Amino acid sequence: MNIAFITGGGDSAGINSAIARALLHGTARYNDTFVGIEKAFEGLASREIGKYMRPLCGNNAASIFDSPSTILGSSRFAPFSEKNRSWAPGTILENFRGRGIDAIIATGGNDTLASALGVHGLGIPIIAVPKSIDNDISGTDWMLGANTAVDFAVKAFRSTAVSAETHARINVNEIMGRSAGWLAYLVGIGSGADIILVPEKSFGMEALVARVGEVFARKGFVNIIAAEGTTFRMDDPLVAKYAGAESPDRFLAAMLAQEPEFDPHGNVRLGGAGMVLQRLLAHGMGLTLSSIRHSNIGFTLRGLQPNAFDINLGQRFGRRAIDLLHEGRSGLMTGIRGNGIVSVPLAEALPQCTLDTVDEAELRDFGVFFAPAAPHRFRNVS
Repeated sequence: MNIAFITGGGDSAGINSAIARALLHGTARYNDTFVGIEKAFEGLASREIGKYMRPLCGNNAASIFDSPSTILGSSRFAPFSEKNRSWAPGTILENFRGRGIDAIIATGGNDTLASALGVHGLGIPIIAVPKSIDNDISGTDWMLGANTAVDFAVKAFRSTAVSAETHARINVNEIMGRSAGWLAYLVGIGSGADIILVPEKSFGMEALVARVGEVFARKGFVNIIAAEGTTFRMDDPLVAKYAGAESPDRFLAAMLAQEPEFDPHGNVRLGGAGMVLQRLLAHGMGLTLSSIRHSNIGFTLRGLQPNAFDINLGQRFGRRAIDLLHEGRSGLMTGIRGNGIVSVPLAEALPQCTLDTVDEAELRDFGVFFAPAAPHRFRNVS
């Protein structure tokens, strides 16, 4: 079987580990041949696909099994979007047949899985391997990159907590997480955060100011972790005061009024929640901006060398993906539940897994701050 690899969406640790084991397993057990297609669906749908193809074999595995990111590059190209669906699916099918490819293994997150399901609908055998530092794909307990990201971010934000205590100040640490707050939640628990803000749970700024003040009075410092998709109630008096044309903080007003940008899959490009929080807290508490420090770990979490967990998980996923293809299966995603590797229909994996699945008492006990009111998302800076 001639198998093509594609790696879509944001990069993360563990992708190359999955490729490496698939190469070894497919070569040794089934005498498979392999090709990597660079830039994911963008390369797969190119009318000059040859420029994106690179041969791979078992000999490549030793040099990539623990390497970061992806050796194949990535792209957020959406072949089944309104813009591209008139030509891209047909070109993919033409390339698949014309280049002698028998099956595809695709690593990626929610958007890549949706595209993989579309490719499956074209009659092309495809198996997906889940990858997302947000850990927000359904049907699996973990996906590639999430464990490594949590491991690194815990160390980084534990450092900010120690520094906050030393200097008796308030820290706001922003971390990725558009619609699911798993990363902020797990990192917050692991780093001993006092307050955790997540996209799933709304709050009022006045209530948050009061909570931060209470923690500061009791401990002498505060460490806050906020997901990039943190929601704000725009009708909150404190937010409204600084969002309008008469705002006394023009920088904050500009951030709140920023028109959103969208990626090819229609997702809002996020960033800036931590800076907004820093300024709102300073105004609400009557403090200078320098009294509240802001950090954003951002894309640091994407290009990390995988930890042992993600190296192992990637290799287990890669092995299972090969076996599924040789069983004649398609339209499935590998996953892990407990200690067992499972296969999940792509349609079942697509609904996003969020912190709404966690008991609210647990969330509150670990520092997630929220109120029952419905959220109104502010306009994140891009």
